[in-house]
Amino acid sequence: MFFQRVPLANIQWILLIMSLLLSAIGIAFVYSATMDPANPYVWGTPAKKQLVWLFISLFFCITLVFVPVQQWKENAWVLYLGSLFIQFIMLFVLAGTALVPSRNGAHNWIVLGPISIQPSEFFKIAVLIGCAALGASNRFEIRRFSHVFCFLALAGLPALLLAKEDLGSALTFLPMALGMLILGGMRLRHLAIILILLGSVVYGGAHYLANNAKDSYQWQRIDAYLNPEKYKQTYGYQIDRSTRSIGSGQLTGKGYGQGDQNLLDWLPEKRTDMIFAVVGEEVGFIGSTGIMFLYILFGWAGLYTAMHCHDKFARLMVCGFTCLIMGQMAINISVALGLIPVTGITLPFFSYGGSSLLATFCGLGVCLAATGSRANEFERGVI
Repeated sequence: MFFQRVPLANIQWILLIMSLLLSAIGIAFVYSATMDPANPYVWGTPAKKQLVWLFISLFFCITLVFVPVQQWKENAWVLYLGSLFIQFIMLFVLAGTALVPSRNGAHNWIVLGPISIQPSEFFKIAVLIGCAALGASNRFEIRRFSHVFCFLALAGLPALLLAKEDLGSALTFLPMALGMLILGGMRLRHLAIILILLGSVVYGGAHYLANNAKDSYQWQRIDAYLNPEKYKQTYGYQIDRSTRSIGSGQLTGKGYGQGDQNLLDWLPEKRTDMIFAVVGEEVGFIGSTGIMFLYILFGWAGLYTAMHCHDKFARLMVCGFTCLIMGQMAINISVALGLIPVTGITLPFFSYGGSSLLATFCGLGVCLAATGSRANEFERGVI
């Protein structure tokens, strides 16, 4: 059966409501970030497009709610291997062509006439479903380190392929995979070993770049983070402008649509990767904290929902999606605050971008389908 009946009482409404609320506020700040001061009441093209993409995304989200979770489980490997194949073709066959042109030195967009698609956003959902299928397999033993290693390798392979062209998206696979393993019941000593190995890899990579590749783009990004004053007009420009914008907002902000850095167009990528800087400048610490609280509420509701799923595949998928969103949010805001080196990544539900919004709502639809079916009913008293 390709479609399922989903009782409205089973839908986890708080996840959908939080997603729509964050998206609506995001459109408001996309409008502010692209507003023409001479015509403040005229919507710019990006804000109009984002609103259209929200309706399209919501349509797909609702449609996917009625697809039985078993369909995703049965086709998990097709989706996973298909995403790997498309990544490989984009990187090694079509890179530099009219179909996959270079944008800012990267080849992570497919251009189909007037439409541009960023497949990496959809790869995240395919890898999420593949990892959930592996974790729910009867042969998978989460208490064995060799099985945990295979699980991480499953998530790590597409991340490695993405890292060269889209490091930001590649980084989000880590919180997703670790969240699924932790909720699944992995041993704490295995978690400690993994974190030590990851720390060693990061340190070793930075040490290698510092001693052998000081002229590389990657090291200059790291050096700009370590020495922001030295690079504030070049590689550290984004961090410098972002922290200035957020700091200038102080407690209550300068007012919606009144940010100087925003209006003077001094803030790079202000409608996409750095949109949180617009939030900080215009609504200050209080408004920024409110936005973060909405994300925390989404994360709490997602994990609470996952823990009450009776079906293992559904539980892992909802947990992984929640950790994916929260991890991406944490990375984006950390970059905006200057806490980590700059890496291009959108603020989920919030930043301008049709591919990001559509893929995120598709993932939400799959998770709502997994939790809304009768086979995965929750205990009484759930949200």
